[in-house]
Amino acid sequence: MEKILEIKNLNIEYKNLKNANQLSTKAVKNVSFSIKKGEIYALAGESGCGKSSIAKAIMRLLTPVSGEILYEGENIFELSKKDALLYPTKVQMVFQNPYSSLNPKMKIGDILKEPLDINTKYSKNHKLAIIKDVLNEVGLDNNALSLYPHQFSGGQRQRIAIARALILNPSLLIADEPVSALDASIQAQIINLLKDLKVKRNLTILFISHDLSVIKYLSDRVGIMYFGELLDENITSSIFNFPHAEYTRKLLAAAPTISL
Repeated sequence: MEKILEIKNLNIEYKNLKNANQLSTKAVKNVSFSIKKGEIYALAGESGCGKSSIAKAIMRLLTPVSGEILYEGENIFELSKKDALLYPTKVQMVFQNPYSSLNPKMKIGDILKEPLDINTKYSKNHKLAIIKDVLNEVGLDNNALSLYPHQFSGGQRQRIAIARALILNPSLLIADEPVSALDASIQAQIINLLKDLKVKRNLTILFISHDLSVIKYLSDRVGIMYFGELLDENITSSIFNFPHAEYTRKLLAAAPTISL
């Protein structure tokens, strides 16, 4: 299967803005992995292990100290101006908290229309048709277009955030802890929605989570991170049944289970 994304020897550091003499914090240390077209690849690990830093680098929201990120074979930090402008139409992200990722002063119709206004020259009617179709895909009706984010539940807001990420029809969707801020029953709905969208749109998904039960259900392959390093990587069944790294074994052993 063809690779859509390759991470090569990635290193990410954060400078101490309060004390320039203090050493930088190494958030990601020499990480390499690839994601195949059409698969769900999960990055797992504790909070602070570097998962979200990798996601932000893929989105070009931060620049790594060294290493490469290749999207369809091209280094995303060496794109021409034209290709850099097109990149957001190919790669999009769903953030963890649906309460803070949507502008509270904008109606849902305007939130969904904004990416189309910036990135396309479609007519007003064409934009509206796309918005209604995507809204329907995520399980919401057209009445939502005239409402504000505060008028929806957390699960509905995350559906809107997913719709916004899909509005430009990207090939790669990054989902950064997309259900951790939601109730358990709503989590299942959003996870199943992502699974359905993956099949319907032939999406490739980088799914970031610390919830191993969700990862086991959703992903095709898993990378286990610890203190900025990728310690273990394999197909999901092998990670859970035959973990390679000692840390992976401890992580699996510590994961909560439900006895019926």
